Amino acid sequence: MSVYSAVGVVVSLFGLVTNAINMKTFVAMGAEDGVTMSFLFLSSAEFVCFLAALGQEVGMALRVTEKISGYQIVFGYQPMVFNLFFANVRNCLFTIPVLITLYLSVAKCMCVVKPLHFKNTFSKQRTAWVLMGISVFAVTSYVPIFTSAGVSVQYDPNINQTRPMLWLSLNRDVVVNIVRSIRDSFPAFASQGVITICVFVMSKALRKTAKFRASAKTWIAAHDRHDEKLRGAELQVIKQVVVISVVYIVGNTPKIIVILASSLVAELNIGKRYQNLSNILSNTRELIEMMMSAVNIVIYYKYNSTFRRNCTVVKCYLKVSRSTL
Repeated sequence: MSVYSAVGVVVSLFGLVTNAINMKTFVAMGAEDGVTMSFLFLSSAEFVCFLAALGQEVGMALRVTEKISGYQIVFGYQPMVFNLFFANVRNCLFTIPVLITLYLSVAKCMCVVKPLHFKNTFSKQRTAWVLMGISVFAVTSYVPIFTSAGVSVQYDPNINQTRPMLWLSLNRDVVVNIVRSIRDSFPAFASQGVITICVFVMSKALRKTAKFRASAKTWIAAHDRHDEKLRGAELQVIKQVVVISVVYIVGNTPKIIVILASSLVAELNIGKRYQNLSNILSNTRELIEMMMSAVNIVIYYKYNSTFRRNCTVVKCYLKVSRSTL
């Protein structure tokens, strides 16, 4: 577990930096439309998730420190308290980026397929309401899990004295299974399918549009470079959608595998025979999700020209890097 904690801390710090840059850049761009507002909110939610992930890894590091020292080093609170609290916060808020990604995929897909019909449907005001609804759902749906655990002063046999320790309700396992099946399992499967379909539909529509313009305006393309740039921009949109889809699918697939494995093999659940294997799978899944979220800045910078113009931090870094070569 110490290896997971060390890697988790590094990834969390990297994710905090990249998402802070994303937030600063999107603010500089101005949230004048629903898409930019969604990306700003997405980066903000992921920033808070990385803060919670960092707190979770610190709690795990404290727990490992106590065990390695043979409980010669003891902290005032049981480290598991911090570990579980921040893990719950992260799991609670991670639903927000998932649902925002789903919203953006559906919105872009509809605008590409029926541009005139849905041109003004996803306005800034409506997007704000959607983002607010997503946030309310993410927080309120996780309340039962928060209330099924707490802190109370108990006797700790490891240190032979009392201290504030983690308290779990008797029906916590039932509550966790019900809540996560509604707010985690279903969105994971639904978003995977819907986003894949949206990408397929958008790619097909954009390719069809590009071919139509190329055949209908051959003589314009031969004399006007601007038309070539338009087709190049369309291809960039296709690439961006495909890359975002691949990143999401890669990060979401381990979660689906863990959910299916836990459902099919009862011994993988908490307190069962293969609990340690389940913990390894869950920790690996979380690291993959964090890594996928941390590299979003690469996609934004490569495929969004407005983001590149306003991302002064990355521009300065690239300028310094080139000057030192």
